[in-house]
Amino acid sequence: MNDFPNPPIDSIAGLASFKFIEVEGVYNIPIPINQKITTAISRNTGYSWRLGYGAIDSTDFSESGKQSDDGPFIESQLKGFTPDSEEMLQLLVKMDGRRFVLHVIDNDGLERIVGTIEQPLSFTCDFIIQTVSGVKGYHYKFNGLLSKRSPIYDSFYNFYSSASSNSAI
Repeated sequence: MNDFPNPPIDSIAGLASFKFIEVEGVYNIPIPINQKITTAISRNTGYSWRLGYGAIDSTDFSESGKQSDDGPFIESQLKGFTPDSEEMLQLLVKMDGRRFVLHVIDNDGLERIVGTIEQPLSFTCDFIIQTVSGVKGYHYKFNGLLSKRSPIYDSFYNFYSSASSNSAI
């Protein structure tokens, strides 16, 4: 056990971006060592990471520690809002109820892999129109129960690597 480390003075809160991939598109996620993945995540042929979008200040990522009779677990959730469009509706219909693994990057550039092949996150969304605040679009959510917190991912050295016939990120 150690003291809490001092945070960097210029730490910026918030989520910069996220990518998602269908769980069936993930070939292998390396086992984290000390909560960090330093080798490439490989994906199956024909699958790629897709860039997510959230309206300004609408995207949040959280990992809540919970207790059950079986022991501790983590409730992971990424939620956001995206404006309505025909193209967005078509995409969300395809995604609704499907399971995904996320690559989340915060505003300090810290990257995490959220979900595993065995414990992916489920996607759901709700449509809303609010006259008062002028909102028209979709609140979406990726959420899941994980046995461990999401590990840090060092993708800088892994972006162009590949594993056998599968692609990597």
